[in-house]
Amino acid sequence: MTFVISYFIGACLLAQATSTRLTEKPDSIAIYKVVLDGQSKIIPPTLPANKAYDEFLRLRWNFVKTKAPFSPGPAPRSEYPQYYFYCAFKDSGNVLLPDLWMNDVGEKLPNWFESTRLYYAYSGDIAPLNIAKGMIDYSIDHGITPSTYNWPNFPQTGSNAGDMEFRGFSSAKRFATDDVQVDHAGDIGATYYKMFLFYGDAKYKTAAINVANTLAGKIRPGNSTQSPWPYVVNTKTGKIVSDYCSNWFGCITLFDCLIDAKIGNVKAYQDARAKARDWILQYPMKNGVWVDGHTDNYITGTGNLSNMSASNAGLYLSDYRAFDPGWKIDLPGLIKWTEKNFIFHSAPGEPGTQWGANIVGEQLSFPYKMDYQTARYAAQCARWYALSGDTTFKEKAYRSLNWVTYCIDSTGKAFESPLSKGILSWWSDSYGEGPRMFYHAFAAVPEWAPDGENHILYSNKIIKDVSYQHEKVQYTATVKKGTEYLRLAFKPAKITINGIKISLVTDLDKDGYTLKNLQNEDYAVTINRLRMGEVVISGSLN
Repeated sequence: MTFVISYFIGACLLAQATSTRLTEKPDSIAIYKVVLDGQSKIIPPTLPANKAYDEFLRLRWNFVKTKAPFSPGPAPRSEYPQYYFYCAFKDSGNVLLPDLWMNDVGEKLPNWFESTRLYYAYSGDIAPLNIAKGMIDYSIDHGITPSTYNWPNFPQTGSNAGDMEFRGFSSAKRFATDDVQVDHAGDIGATYYKMFLFYGDAKYKTAAINVANTLAGKIRPGNSTQSPWPYVVNTKTGKIVSDYCSNWFGCITLFDCLIDAKIGNVKAYQDARAKARDWILQYPMKNGVWVDGHTDNYITGTGNLSNMSASNAGLYLSDYRAFDPGWKIDLPGLIKWTEKNFIFHSAPGEPGTQWGANIVGEQLSFPYKMDYQTARYAAQCARWYALSGDTTFKEKAYRSLNWVTYCIDSTGKAFESPLSKGILSWWSDSYGEGPRMFYHAFAAVPEWAPDGENHILYSNKIIKDVSYQHEKVQYTATVKKGTEYLRLAFKPAKITINGIKISLVTDLDKDGYTLKNLQNEDYAVTINRLRMGEVVISGSLN
């Protein structure tokens, strides 16, 4: 997200969109008076943390399910919710009007899928995931390039606001019709394959393979000013619009999925993945040039540092440390990079910290403090705490997540940038990218999930058929080699995969699980699988 253009004034220059100042009440965030603990540090506004985080997630999806308005006419556009065709909403006297800036398809679809599939695993509520499915299905029907294009069968990553056919974000004259951000197209491709794993429809697998084939065919040598794929390309002509980007972990995830499943042109995928990995470790991981412009910001060169790119690297490494032999240095290094560039460096008039919470900006060309970027930072800090045991990172994560819990009202309506004026709440950021970070935090600190309840806190692979019963949690793991994190209100007596009992272990290097005794007779369980199939956690030996 870059420029926020109101429903009434349309597109404007950055200088006109950044009349930024602190909120009127210095002791408030959005609509809430700040609540502090005995250390004068921020805690959630209404509930203890392990209830407040849960409530935050439920309210946000309840808002999407019950409060999101339909698009303005004519039909058939008016038959679809606004989040199908618009990037953000403007609250005008409790009437939500669509922002007319653009439609950030390439950010919205992957983040909504990831957020809703984790929410489904956590809660058992499949309704938000099915909402995301509807948008993804629509994108396949209305946002794939023709097979005759230079970049064929490739997802469109942006659209003009209100357009029902996705042909690129051209209305602001920054991009041309059929211009695509290649990194976000890779994110969509990975999402297509994950959809196949969950729903089983072959159209998703075909769409994912098509994206991977195009990416593998377009890989090129990279250097300090040219990434392995161009950042922005005209898919029809093949013209390179922008040469450099660092946000390639969606493409790598897509290749991971297909290589592990032995689907498609595996050798080409392996070669492309290796080239992308080597480039990431040689360049941005060393020189810190983590760059992108999201889907609406025209950038060239290597100057526009972006927290999203670096954050995606950190979150991927937290799950797949074998990618980077230097992860013990690079993971905390990425957190320090964010602190230097997007916490301690702020937009005029905005603080880097409030009441002990570090607050994070988005990108150098739009550095305003955002709830979802702050949640990203908190997730990385929490995951590094879990790996390192350094409690200073747990404290950072806790205070930043607490700050994020103020960015919502009692209906679930988001306040994405409560320190700024004139910045609206984007559907992709507020309901996808921000909430999904809480599950990383839960995995690292299960004490922050509600006590006395059963929850799958996070999984790094796709699971389905989730069932919560008294002293029994059950789900289906769709692929081999996965890790699931749970908080349980009972002590597991038996855990099985396809009926075969797995063992309590101290080192998760094979099929097995670890167990941690929490307060109030709850337990944290981490399951490491080398098999796919039905997983059952029960409190009884029977």
